[in-house]
Amino acid sequence: MAVAPSGSETGFAWEHRALERSLSSARDRSSARARQLVDAARVLAAESGSSVVTVADVAARAGVSLRSFYRHFSGRDDLLLALIEEEARLGAALLAQALEEVASPVERLRRYVIELSGFVVTGSGYASLLIREHLQLADRRADELRVALAPLVDLLEAELTAAAEAGDIRATDRDDAITVFALILSHVHAAILLAPGEDPATAAGRLWAFCCAALAAEATCP
Repeated sequence: MAVAPSGSETGFAWEHRALERSLSSARDRSSARARQLVDAARVLAAESGSSVVTVADVAARAGVSLRSFYRHFSGRDDLLLALIEEEARLGAALLAQALEEVASPVERLRRYVIELSGFVVTGSGYASLLIREHLQLADRRADELRVALAPLVDLLEAELTAAAEAGDIRATDRDDAITVFALILSHVHAAILLAPGEDPATAAGRLWAFCCAALAAEATCP
């Protein structure tokens, strides 16, 4: 009786290895092309200080065809979500680095609010993308936007928890972190629209005073 070759039912091992090499190469090429597109969107947003960046603009800057663009992203929203996710991770890393210089939990919390406000205001391209687009993306792609912004919210939640454990503010939870984070975005949005000439540091200080009053325990916030 003939013995079936090993792997005959699921394919030979060498076939799996060859397929994996082929797919790995294709994944690498696809990842590099997607990276070109995200980087092009970032440059265009920074140059224009505006979120009015079209798919055609991005494809042209990246040096790829529109067909290639749509192989990687379903449309403009997909691209914006990718860029916001990258910027949120970068922002969270920069904030965490800045907070390392501060020992007091409540001062770290204050620094988070001030620094994030400044980061969003001074980074013109990022500010435009996040501030001007986040409400529409929250309506159209809420779950994905939550994932994209999670690094910033996670860091804020950790700082709130530490400040509460130190007795500097009342007990908090994830919903409080989301509320404060949304308040920061809304505050900057309102400042851009209603008070474009206001000193950003003054506006951020007023925002912190508001957050502090809302979160305060018996201790006085700085």
